[in-house]
Amino acid sequence: MIPDKLTVALSTGFLKALNQLPEKARGKVAAFISKFRDNPRSPGLNYERIEGGKDPLIRSIRVDQDIRCILRAPEQGDTYVLLWIDKHDDAYDWARRKTCHVNRVSGALQIVDVEAAESAVGVATAAAGTEAIPAAPIAIASQENRANTELASLFTHCDDDQLMLLGVPEALLPAVRAVQSEEALARLIEWVPQDCVDGLILLAEGRPIQAVIEELERQRPDHIDPEDVATALATPESQAEFLVITDDDELEAMLSAPLEQWRVFLHPSQRRLVNRDWNGPVRVLGGAGTGKTVVAMHRARWLANRLLASDTPGQVLFTTFTRNLATDIRSNLAKICSPEELRRIEVIHLDGWVMTFLKNQGLQVRVFNDEAREACWSLAMDVADPAMGLEERFYMEEWKDVVLANGCRSRDDYLAARRIGRGTRLSKQQRAQIWPVFDALRAEFRQRGLWEPEEAKTAAADLLRNADQGGRYLAVVVDEAQDLDVASFSLIRVLAGEPHANDLFIVGDPHQRIYGKPIVLSRCGIDVRGRSRKLRINYRTTEETRAWATAVLEGVNFDDLDGGNDPSSDYRSLLHGEKPVLRGFEDPADEQRFLQDSLTQLRGIDGNLASTCVTLRTKTARDRVAQALEKAGFPVRLIEANEADDPSDPALRVATMHRVKGLEFDQVFIPELTAEQMPYRVEVSRRPDQVSREQFEQQERSLLHVAATRAKKRVVVTYSGKPSSFLTPRG
Repeated sequence: MIPDKLTVALSTGFLKALNQLPEKARGKVAAFISKFRDNPRSPGLNYERIEGGKDPLIRSIRVDQDIRCILRAPEQGDTYVLLWIDKHDDAYDWARRKTCHVNRVSGALQIVDVEAAESAVGVATAAAGTEAIPAAPIAIASQENRANTELASLFTHCDDDQLMLLGVPEALLPAVRAVQSEEALARLIEWVPQDCVDGLILLAEGRPIQAVIEELERQRPDHIDPEDVATALATPESQAEFLVITDDDELEAMLSAPLEQWRVFLHPSQRRLVNRDWNGPVRVLGGAGTGKTVVAMHRARWLANRLLASDTPGQVLFTTFTRNLATDIRSNLAKICSPEELRRIEVIHLDGWVMTFLKNQGLQVRVFNDEAREACWSLAMDVADPAMGLEERFYMEEWKDVVLANGCRSRDDYLAARRIGRGTRLSKQQRAQIWPVFDALRAEFRQRGLWEPEEAKTAAADLLRNADQGGRYLAVVVDEAQDLDVASFSLIRVLAGEPHANDLFIVGDPHQRIYGKPIVLSRCGIDVRGRSRKLRINYRTTEETRAWATAVLEGVNFDDLDGGNDPSSDYRSLLHGEKPVLRGFEDPADEQRFLQDSLTQLRGIDGNLASTCVTLRTKTARDRVAQALEKAGFPVRLIEANEADDPSDPALRVATMHRVKGLEFDQVFIPELTAEQMPYRVEVSRRPDQVSREQFEQQERSLLHVAATRAKKRVVVTYSGKPSSFLTPRG
């Protein structure tokens, strides 16, 4: 076992570097660390100082003749931090640039590359002197571009200790104070410790420093010993970057099969959401790639662990809007949970839960099909008053957007319902004339055992209340909340029972709403006042792709799920890379040839196309392109709605834009982005008025935003003929 007084910690960088070593070299690391644990001062480890290094406590020790481990070794004490591992020369190059110190204000242990941070700010500042932020393929004047000329000396209103409390290392204070533009900030945050990124983003937005400190819940410790690394490692900020090994078996497992970083490390803002007793419902917003689903999964695990520890009977429900997302989440939870924890978590999409419940209650429940729906509407329209002059399509939209959206069960409910977003005004008398159609429609549905999803949820909630069976779950975790409706959240409130501590944990991003409409949680009996938080750091998508995908949404206002607004300006990526590629072609054959040539080139570099996805607006387009790619010799895996993706399959992924939600790839190709395909012309033609067409366009913009932000490294957008209007400036 590890000696009682010896503390060994691994950094995220160490695990990342370990994954990059050849398999043969990785096999030697376990033996090396075993020897290190037995005697960290063994002469055979060959400690060496780093000549020309910036930190006198950083050392190199030998793994073998070719591999060196970089660590922070104390002058006194028994706390060792393994920072990096690499081939000899590369390891020393890394070590010379780095420092590893305890922040004297926040108390966190931090690794800093001062030269890189200063260089990033310098390059961005020099570029800002000659031009604005490099334009994305979409020529939209974004808020960031405008702010480039407005923001100067972004952090002059903060003193050094305030910045350090937010996580800025003392050595980086000059670089932070040199930031005068959004471009410089975007470059800097790639090199600063992650625990200070949230604060810098909010300050750059113009928030008062004290408000930022309070929002991020930063408290200065009573006493900090800069030499006490063991205490520093216990802070939430350090736990986002370092893992303290307390058990031989845990260490052995990590070294033999290194875990994905998200399974081990949580950013401080994420950890504060997960490992905490909340006194009521929590709402967490966050842009694409900010780790919302990761946080939700860790929260479910934390809740299940609490139930096990207290020997409390019951389960945690983890639910989301679509079946495929539930399938993916169930698969990923199995990677981070013990079998005992998994048994305490039920993962199912909400419609699936409702249908199973209603059937168990003895109700006739059948799945809708187009033929049955059309037959019911045809019969219902027989009672429509022709003098109203309203088309069947209007009745269908009114049914969906007003009757179902507001849970109207009677004519009186409909007369009092809000009709926000409906372009045609109706008097109460006109509504009364319309209602018999909806009465007839509902009767036809019930006779055939058909239930609209909203009605089914309302019926389930009623049955639970009437049987006094609310509170079926001790807690409910909700992912992709932006796509759920009022009936869904009203049912979720019943499933969790009367409000209590840790009852509801709701995560979502209104900017990715591709199904539902804005909702207000408080109107569903869910009070999140004082328990609303936001994740602002994108760990998946490059800043270049994030800016491009956000520009698609320019000029559109998004709600915060509770009656307020959710801006996208306080959201940044830590990574940088290629700008998205936008290519237009006159001939579809040329576009297809470009796609195939690009995929061939990628396959030659990576060996396979397992981390590349071609995504299209419709299933018809997906199937057609997939067949063409298979004919060209590319193994293709269609990503279907009812199955999790298999990372071990080397085939190229092809999917609809709706299906890629929740997934991630290195490269994403978005072909055929024409004016016919987006906004989807067939659906636009079905919208009866300007208001509903605008709402649909907003969803379509969100869909493109979702598709682009699945990419970790590269996005390629192509079209032949007239391009989608989303690729040109608005207004």
